[in-house]
Amino acid sequence: TADVVVSNPSAAQPKPAPFPMQIGTVSIRNGSTNFADLSIRPNFATGIGKLEGTISGLSSDPASRAKVELDGQVDRFSPVTIRGEVNPLAAEAWLDMAMNFRNIEMASFTPYSGRFAGYTIRRGKLSAELNYKLNAGKLQADHKIVIDQLELGDKVESPDSIGVPLKLAVALLKDR
Repeated sequence: TADVVVSNPSAAQPKPAPFPMQIGTVSIRNGSTNFADLSIRPNFATGIGKLEGTISGLSSDPASRAKVELDGQVDRFSPVTIRGEVNPLAAEAWLDMAMNFRNIEMASFTPYSGRFAGYTIRRGKLSAELNYKLNAGKLQADHKIVIDQLELGDKVESPDSIGVPLKLAVALLKDR
């Protein structure tokens, strides 16, 4: 008889600590970020331009929090501010972020309104305050959205339309 012993040298070794990483400040000047949804027809695309600001204190240390201060614009007259803290380099992501969008032209959302509401958007302005917190894998979100001077346009035939009298609802909700 023979005894066979199988040895796995990597199992006996403790795992090395994660590689520590720190980035002092990331400065953004005249930047932009873009978003496109190609799953909808017509396609939807938008972006934030003239993006300026800093992200300071990025670190892989789980207790650290990087400070985010960014400003930009959607279109010519729609300011955007992004403020908060984040730790994207830690093993478990953490976030406390507020994003404020003001005076965004609603007509650009026609691909969505046509598909889901059954109407184009002729005009209107959108302002939104979006707050997100991510901790221990749990997301908390708080949204405050104001639509000003919404005017629906032409009817759009869509199988995904909610099929409610939306023009009547908008007329009833208008602030006189």
